[in-house]
Amino acid sequence: MKNRIFGIDVSLYQKGLDFERAAAEGVKYAVVKASESKFVDPEFENNYRRAKAAGLKVGAYHYLTATTDLEAVNCARYMIDKCLIGKVFEYPIFVDVEDASLKKLSKAEVTSIVTSFCTELEAEGYWAGFYTNLDWYRNHLDGAALAKRFSFWFAYWGSSCALDDAQMWQFGGNVNVLRPNVVAGFVCDQDYSFVDFPAKIAAKGLNGTKKTPVAPKPSDSMTALDVGDRVRLKPDAVVYGSSKRFASWVYESVLFVREISGNRVVVSVNKSGDVTGAVDRKYLVKA
Repeated sequence: MKNRIFGIDVSLYQKGLDFERAAAEGVKYAVVKASESKFVDPEFENNYRRAKAAGLKVGAYHYLTATTDLEAVNCARYMIDKCLIGKVFEYPIFVDVEDASLKKLSKAEVTSIVTSFCTELEAEGYWAGFYTNLDWYRNHLDGAALAKRFSFWFAYWGSSCALDDAQMWQFGGNVNVLRPNVVAGFVCDQDYSFVDFPAKIAAKGLNGTKKTPVAPKPSDSMTALDVGDRVRLKPDAVVYGSSKRFASWVYESVLFVREISGNRVVVSVNKSGDVTGAVDRKYLVKA
């Protein structure tokens, strides 16, 4: 029997889910919805941070509505820029392929669109995969060919996985014949992973998992630090003016410099979102 690692996938519909309770119920990872078309899921940031704080491994997905290769590349860029940069993901970054708007296209066209999206992710250092169900796998795209190229997350709500090339299996949601359909009090899609993605992704240094910063060059010293620079915290970093440590996920993230006042540097996980905190510049290295 294949190794089965239990996880969930969530979006705005699970707003308020207690990830610590989910972890206590045996959940090991969460794949969180990041984006769709050109908007970010309203609960993405909360789901990512709360899952990390609960000690869960995290992946992400984009719901695909692009109907051309160029649109697919642009949507992948949007996902990367708005959702992925500065974060660490131990599970793949997936594209969810099931929207009715794509049914007007040929199998070859949909397959090409998915390939374009995933290839753009790979070009930026992410482990790419696609999600779909049995009908789409067989009738609306070349699922077997894509599964040889990218990680395949298979939606099939039954008692066993119907395809051998699936690396992850969404075995239930509203309907669940293997377990109760509720996790931490919420009706939730549930998954088994057959692959140790965290180990494989970390071994390749993908998805932001490469933790060893490049030593600053003399010309790259902290005296030359500018607003907008990408930085990482040193392992011994503490919140400015205190001995309090940051949340564990912050030490794994690429951060952006937002403000500089003497040795006090304000940083955040993206260029325009919520501020993460302030830190003494001695605790920063350029990413």
